[in-house]
Amino acid sequence: MPLPRAIIPVSCPRTNLTTNAQTVRLPKSVVEEMYRTSIRFAEVLETLEVLLDKNIMRRIKVGERQLRRKQFVIARGSKEIRKVLST
Repeated sequence: MPLPRAIIPVSCPRTNLTTNAQTVRLPKSVVEEMYRTSIRFAEVLETLEVLLDKNIMRRIKVGERQLRRKQFVIARGSKEIRKVLST
């Protein structure tokens, strides 16, 4: 898509970027990679938040212990889930 005539671009051949004071044009692949990277960064932050929360880590350890000891109930539908939760 050509730039409007009012915009005077400055090209950067190494990165295939076109810029001016108001806009930046990036290749689609760069935008896609930035998006994937931002998702990965958010995942890392969420992991760090969990690891730094002592209450959550304690609950995870309790849950893992209960799983190893087979201290869980299998519910096969919403009625069974309600029954288990109500006891």
